[in-house]
Amino acid sequence: MAAGAAVARSIRVFRDATLSPAALSKTLAGVARRVRDDAIASGDAKGNYLTLVDGRRGAMEETVRPDGQIIYRFAVLGQAAAFALSYCIARSPRKDGDYVRAWFVAVNGRRWPGDLNDIPSGSEVMITNPMPYARTIDVGHTRVHAPPFIVEGARQAAQKAFPSLRFSRSLIVIPAGNAPNGIVTPYILKGRFRRGRRHAARVALRADTRPGAQMTYPALIITEKT
Repeated sequence: MAAGAAVARSIRVFRDATLSPAALSKTLAGVARRVRDDAIASGDAKGNYLTLVDGRRGAMEETVRPDGQIIYRFAVLGQAAAFALSYCIARSPRKDGDYVRAWFVAVNGRRWPGDLNDIPSGSEVMITNPMPYARTIDVGHTRVHAPPFIVEGARQAAQKAFPSLRFSRSLIVIPAGNAPNGIVTPYILKGRFRRGRRHAARVALRADTRPGAQMTYPALIITEKT
């Protein structure tokens, strides 16, 4: 399904006075399934989907009222995650490749190991990078050649492409064992370079920048609008 397209398909058939109510419901169910399968086969719709029959989640299509409605609501969370992940990777510094390879997707707080198109509806999706210098790169306080505010840029681009979803940027703690490539998290800060008293005072105001604190990482959070 194209970015920004509607995530629900409504299928209706004309009422035939010669058919019984049960036959009409069966006809509507058959048409709905054909349209659904054609959309999947053509690539217009991807990922898993939720079936709504007269507003009832997961009901069988044949239970639709003769004048009712069948909706297939395809999950777009995976497509949005793939879009945002590609955005972040494309704008990452590539000096040694470690930072590029460290990006990962988590679903409901755990790293997602499978196909992004299989992310179920209703999930909270997170995209982040667990390298210890991720926040430094993201805010532009580094000499590496990379645009600053990568996560915020991904948020803005993804929000335009997928208006049916909600995107936000947050600083999060990555639990132990959740990062890819053997990266140890959470990273414990060992100290900060201080450029005079004014800088030292500013650092002291932030609990998550003090030596001994757990590192927080810029993350893009993706959820469905309710």
